[in-house]
Amino acid sequence: MRNKRWLFLLLAAFLLIGGCGISNVEKGEREAVEYTVLRPDAIPPEVAEVIQEQGDAAFQMTYISSGYLYILRGYGRQKSGGYSIQVEEVTSTEEAIHVRTCLMGPETEEEQKGEGSTPYLVIKTEDLKLPVIFE
Repeated sequence: MRNKRWLFLLLAAFLLIGGCGISNVEKGEREAVEYTVLRPDAIPPEVAEVIQEQGDAAFQMTYISSGYLYILRGYGRQKSGGYSIQVEEVTSTEEAIHVRTCLMGPETEEEQKGEGSTPYLVIKTEDLKLPVIFE
């Protein structure tokens, strides 16, 4: 029992000294980032392959190629067709690129018919060499 208490105190001390911390990446004002939402036929083959590997799962990831940053966002399998994705924000600070998107559902009953879909989008921008934060 005494050994378990000692181990617990040692672990607690390690966590306090080594520290788990939260870093604030919200330094500076956000500036708009120029970007393009790519049509499916304009997505580079290597990026399309990464998307295909995700299958029906939701995903958010980045891919860098030839000086460009590709921001990939997929919302996973939906019950029907008619879904779209709206880009609400692509901004940068000194520390990161911030991306916020929103899944838009079908507006009419007609759009809700058919098989399920897996909506995704690819945003292309210049590689700013910053991490991407999906919000």
